[in-house]
Amino acid sequence: MRRSKAAVLAVLTAVLAVGCSSNTSSAPSSTADRSRPSAAAGRGTALPEGIAAIGSSVTVANGSWTLSLEPFKKTEATSSAQGVPAGWETLRTKAVFTNTGQEIALLPDTTVTVRYGDLGQPAALFRDTGLSGLPDAEEDTKVKPGARFTADLGIAVPAQAAGQRATVTAETTEEGLAQAEAVFFEGALPGTAPATTTASPTAPESTGAVLPLGSWYDKRLRVSALTLGATENGRRAATLDLTVVNDRPESKPGLDVTVRVLTGDDLALAATARPVLDYADAPIAPHRTATQTVQLQLPATAVPGPVTVEAVERDGTRATFDGRAQ
Repeated sequence: MRRSKAAVLAVLTAVLAVGCSSNTSSAPSSTADRSRPSAAAGRGTALPEGIAAIGSSVTVANGSWTLSLEPFKKTEATSSAQGVPAGWETLRTKAVFTNTGQEIALLPDTTVTVRYGDLGQPAALFRDTGLSGLPDAEEDTKVKPGARFTADLGIAVPAQAAGQRATVTAETTEEGLAQAEAVFFEGALPGTAPATTTASPTAPESTGAVLPLGSWYDKRLRVSALTLGATENGRRAATLDLTVVNDRPESKPGLDVTVRVLTGDDLALAATARPVLDYADAPIAPHRTATQTVQLQLPATAVPGPVTVEAVERDGTRATFDGRAQ
C-alpha cells in the first residue's frame, strides 16, 4: 500500500531525510557462522536474486523509468549539515533516474533507506550544502523523455561500518498509482572492515523454551540486552535492538513483531511496543536482515533487575528471552 504522508513525514523527522533541490540533464544513464541465518548468504559472492549491484541500472515505476546508484564516496560535512549523529562518518552517492518513456513525466515519489552490515543496522540520511536530495512529491518534478534527474544523497554511518556491505532500498510510486514498488541495491562502504565488528553475528546458538537475551530464535529473530537510560516521572528509559531475518527470495514487508517486556520474578508487564522500520511497511530485502532500536519506558522501581522479553510474530509464534536490564 502507498506510504501515507504522515508516515513519510515521520521518516523525515526521524532521520532528516535529504532535502528537495536536484538537477536534470538530457543524457540518458547507463544501464558465518552457523548461528547466523541464511540472510548472510551472498556476502563476498554473487548477490541474491532481487538485489542489484550499486552502479547498475534497474527498471522502476512499472518500466517507465530506470534508476541507478553510484558507489558511495567519503565526503566532509559542513557546519550546515543536518542529521549527522556525533562521531559518525559522512558519505555521498548519486541516485540517477532516467525517463525511458515517450512523454514528459513526473518523477516517481521515492523514498531511499540504507542499512549496513550483516545485521542490517540503519544508516542516517542527512542533508548538507551540495547534497540536493530527493524532491518532495508535491513539487511535481517533470522530466523530458530520455532525460535524467540526479539526486545527491548524504549518508552517515558509524566508523565501524567501514568496508561493510550496504543495502539500499528505493521505493518508488508512479504518478497516479497507489502501490509502491521496492528495488534493492548493494555494495561496499568505503574503507576496510575490521577483523571483527560489532555487526558480526557472534551470539551462540541457544536451545530451550527461554533463550538468553542476545541469542537467536530459530536463526531468524534476535532480541538484544536492554540498556537503561535516564529516569523521569517514575519511568526509566530503556532500549533494545530487535533483529529480524528475511530468509525468503522476495522482500518482506516490515518487522511484523510485537515486543513485550516483563519485569521481576512475578513477570509484571512493563511495556509493549510494535517497532517499525523507517516507516510502517518498509520492506526488508531478500535474504537480508534488518535491525531496529526499540525505545521503551519501564517502571523505575523495576529496573535494574531481571527482565523477560516476549517477541510475538504476526502468526502468533512467541519467542521468549531472559536477562537483566542494567
